[in-house]
Parts: sequence; C-alpha cells; structure tokens
Amino acid sequence: MSLLTRRGFLAASAATAASLTMPALVRAQTTRMALSATTRTIDVRGKAATVWGLLDGNGRSGLVLDPGQAFAVDLTNTLDVPTLIHWHGQIPPNAQDGVPDLPMPLLQPGETRAYDFAARPGTHWMHAHIPEHEMGLLAAPLIVRRPEDVAADRQEVTLFLHDFSFKPPAEVLAEITGGASMAAMDHSQMGQDGMAGMDMGTMATGGTNMSGMAMDLNDYAFDAYLANDRTLDDPDVVQVDKGGRLLLRVINASSATVFWVDSGTLPGRLVAVDGEPVQPLPGSRFGVAMGQRLDIELEVPGDGGAFPVLALRAAARERPGLILATAGAAVTKL
Repeated sequence: MSLLTRRGFLAASAATAASLTMPALVRAQTTRMALSATTRTIDVRGKAATVWGLLDGNGRSGLVLDPGQAFAVDLTNTLDVPTLIHWHGQIPPNAQDGVPDLPMPLLQPGETRAYDFAARPGTHWMHAHIPEHEMGLLAAPLIVRRPEDVAADRQEVTLFLHDFSFKPPAEVLAEITGGASMAAMDHSQMGQDGMAGMDMGTMATGGTNMSGMAMDLNDYAFDAYLANDRTLDDPDVVQVDKGGRLLLRVINASSATVFWVDSGTLPGRLVAVDGEPVQPLPGSRFGVAMGQRLDIELEVPGDGGAFPVLALRAAARERPGLILATAGAAVTKL
C-alpha cells in the first residue's frame, strides 16, 4: 500500500482516530500489554552509555505476541521529550501508525496512548519515527508468532542489530548529511514513490550524491556495532541444545549500516523476509539492509559446541554477533 493511499485523506484519518479514544471498558475486554519509551544504560566496550529503549511491563526489550493475539498496547512516554513510535511491518489504522502529526501529535512526556489493531504475524520491529530518537536506540523487536511457530520443535532466538555512537545523535546526523535536513528522509515528506521533495537532478548515476548526501556502502563510521545491545568483545551467549533446530529472527535496526549475517559452520535456510514466508533458500551468508528482517533456520550438530553467528558490516571489518553454545561448551574469544 502506497504512502499516498495510507495517509492522503484526512477524513479517513479522523475516523480511525476514534479507535484511540474508545471507552476504557471496551479496551479492558482484551488483555493489554504495557510498553514504555524510557532511558536505560548499556555497556559499550567497558564504557557506560545512556540510551533510550522500548521496554515491556517486565522490563524486557520489545514485545512478543502469541498467534492470534491482538495488538492491544498502552504506550507510555517516560522520556523528558516528546516522541512517537512506528510499528514497522504492521498495518494499523492510520491514526495509530506512528508518524508525527499524520494525523496524531507526538506523545508528550508522561502521556499514555492506547493502540488496538489486528497484528500481522512475523518478525517485525518498532522504532521512533524521529531520526535522532531512533539513532538513540529507541527501538525494539516486535515478534508476532504464527501457529506453526508454536507447533515447531525449534528454539527461537532474536538477533537485534544496531549501530551506536557516543556522540549526540543530532551531531552524527549532521555529519552524515553534511548539515542537510533529514526531513526529506521522513515518510511525512515523501510522496507515492517515496522520493517526493528530492531533486532527481542531484542524484549522480554513480550513487555518489543524493540531495547533497554522500552515498556509499557505509554512510558513517560508528563507534560500535551492537547485537542485542552488546559488542563482540562481550557477546550475548545463548544456550542451545545439541542436535537442536532453531529459528534465528534477524532485525537490522541500525541507522545507517548494512550487514551480512554469517552463520559460520551452521547450515542455514532463509525461510522468511520482512515477516513474509519465502521459498526456503539454503546458505550461511545473507544480506540484510536497514529496517529489514530475516528468519533463518539453523541446525546445531549433535556433538554440540560453540557457534558464532556474526553480522559483518558491509565492506568493512566490524562485526557484532552472538554465540550459540550447547551446555558445557567452551566459548573462546574471537
């Protein structure tokens, strides 16, 4: 569905806005989930870093929905600045889509807003639709399980990728864009073809310039690249079973980094892209662009061991990742 048809008619927006103000008694008939936009602290190469995040009622990053479970979420902004969250991969009513002022305003500090719609199954994510906020790690997984996920004899593991800088996000954006405004990259400024407002005459055929922005495989050299909020010197170690099968849900939530996901010695099968099942594709190395999601089935050898799954930064040496390890396996430093 194009951006024009989704957001082009204010009358439709006003009608769907009613779902945000439905009586509390009606909303209470569904088990509701709490979600908070909040501040948190992570460790980046031995240095404490204050970032933002989206935490559920139990303090975990993101949300996981069971098959058929409605998206019934109360989002609270505990930050000291207004923000708004977009449900990437979902098709909510227009008023709940999360683009500032199209048509709903930003969520003010201390404000709670209710969201209610039918969830689309698959591996998705959620993030602020404000570039500086998203770069500040205001993003999290949004997993909607299918009945076959419940029935399958396999473990599910999420690999959530992000790029990180100790510099303020506004400073990073200014360096990436050469001082140009990021407004042209916001959906609110895009037309049906997603490129309205950009001068096509400034787009060089070699991909070296687009509206004044330098274009390359990597637009910026970040201070660190994260997998589940960790760098590779202190990776997330996930315990798996010998001879077991697992579904790796890869989410590239980075601001400006393309990765190659490499499962190493573990045979893999790509079974879904952006939440949609695909004809299985065998392999051990799959590209994932910004905002993209991959579902990869992996098989652990019967004799067990420790198996790194790395996300290689395109045309570079940096590589975040996690370690899949069976009980008692030695996890050595890469």
